[in-house]
Amino acid sequence: MTNSIIESIRLDRGCARIILLGVPDLPGVAARVFSALAERNVGVEMIVQNNMRGGMTDMTFLIRKDRLDDAIPVCRTAAEAIKAQGVSFNTEVASLSIQGQELSSTPEVTARMFATLASVNVNIEMITSSTFAVTCVVDATAVERAVAALQKAFDVEAVL
Repeated sequence: MTNSIIESIRLDRGCARIILLGVPDLPGVAARVFSALAERNVGVEMIVQNNMRGGMTDMTFLIRKDRLDDAIPVCRTAAEAIKAQGVSFNTEVASLSIQGQELSSTPEVTARMFATLASVNVNIEMITSSTFAVTCVVDATAVERAVAALQKAFDVEAVL
């Protein structure tokens, strides 16, 4: 059943991850950061933020790798303005998605994806999901191994 749900695997090697570290967990902080990026026409593909202890959080997101030179100064300025602890970035990541029609109503697909990646020792650095896709950010050195394992697990050839 789960094999027939997955239609394709999407791979994106053109992304970079930025982390704003120790961001005060206050209303309007995200608006300031992403407004500053928008002013420089830097789009954001994925945002992850969790509430952490002590009123601080980390804000992690993906951008296009070719926009990093524009984004980093903006993020450093924003981090200073909001009194964040710093900015970190990594260009050696890739985004990997399984795509299909009924993913949100088929939880075993997500479980199989994560188990498959673990079985080939691929660490997941970020996760997001939607009705039609489950996306993981992984280290760029693990991409080939991850794609091959997912193709085998879901019997899918299509890599976009």
